[in-house]
Order: sequence, then structure tokens, then C-alpha cells
Amino acid sequence: MTTPGIPKDFWNARFSEQGFAYGERASRLLLAFRDLLRPGQRALVPACGEGRDAVFLAECGLDVTAVDMSAAGLAKTAELAAARGVSVTCLEADLSEWSWPKAEYDVIASMFLHVPSPFRPTLHAFMLESLKPGGHVFLEGFLPEQLDYQKSHNSGGPPVLDMLFAPADISMDFKDAEAVSFLTGIETLSEGPYHSGPAALLRAVFRKPE
Repeated sequence: MTTPGIPKDFWNARFSEQGFAYGERASRLLLAFRDLLRPGQRALVPACGEGRDAVFLAECGLDVTAVDMSAAGLAKTAELAAARGVSVTCLEADLSEWSWPKAEYDVIASMFLHVPSPFRPTLHAFMLESLKPGGHVFLEGFLPEQLDYQKSHNSGGPPVLDMLFAPADISMDFKDAEAVSFLTGIETLSEGPYHSGPAALLRAVFRKPE
């Protein structure tokens, strides 16, 4: 969940702290749609952070590539994968500069990947281009209303309105894909010390047309 637009040094410092900043359990979105995951599928986790979602996908039998700009986050990803007895391919890269593969992945898990609005549509287009026909993007992030919950509960997310997920913007970014699920609402997060408390969330699953 490392965010382009926030300095690499910030993420290396956060992921060098003891423990896992955002917990070790996979996203509730992935857990809820586990039936869409198949052993042998290829999965990409951009901005993987400390690897909780990448490792979960590997535990489900997927061939997983995890990309992040933070070497410290990737070290935690490798550590977690080893502890769970699975393998994850880790790549250190800035997603705004990375050469995204074309039509290679069955699953892309983009969790709390918030970027400045000029880059957001391009990033989401890269995701769709990297999917095989029939593949799925799992997308989770904070709504603009999260700014209020940051003030009242410090429950996570970038403190910049421009980087949060307006539902209409996300729908437009994925207008050429099928919305398998598209939900917004308030939920109490319990995902490590930096995602804890009531939060305004968007969770969506998009399918690339055959």
C-alpha cells in the first residue's frame, strides 16, 4: 500500500518499525471474494507494503508478484511469506516509472493505493492493461469522508483530499470493465496500528471483458 507521491523515505521508515504497520491479515475484500481466486492464477500486488495481501494470494495457490518502492516493505513481505511457507516474487520499483506488463495477470490486488489525481486514471489504466481478459481488479481505499475520521479517530489514509477515492472518479476509471461489486460505507478497521478505528471506505471488484 505504498503510495507514489509520498516519499520513499517515509515508507522505509514506517516499514522499519517493529511489527506490521497494517497488520498481517489480508484485506477483507480479498477474503470476501476468495471464490474468484484459483490456484495457478498469476497475481500482481502493486504497492504491496509489507505483503499481507500478496502472501494471502500465495497461500491460495496463486503465482504472486509484489511490487513496492520500499525496500523495507519488501523485506517484510519476504519475511511474512517465509513464515507462512509460501513464495512471493518481490520487485522494488516506483509504479509511476515501472514498465507494466501487458495482459499477464489474472488478479490485481490494489489495496489502499492512493495517488495524486493526475496520475490516478493512468495507474488504473495500467492495471486493466496488465490484466488478462476475464481477469479481476480488487480495489480498496478511503473515501473523501475519511478526512473527518482522520481527525476524530486517526484511522488511516493520506491527509489529502485529492488522493482519496471519489466514487464517481473510480467508476469513470473503470468504465470499460464490469463492476462485479462496488460498495461504499463506514467500517471499523482493525489492521495494525495505522488502520484502526472507524473509516470511510470504497471496496470494488472489476472484471476485464473477454
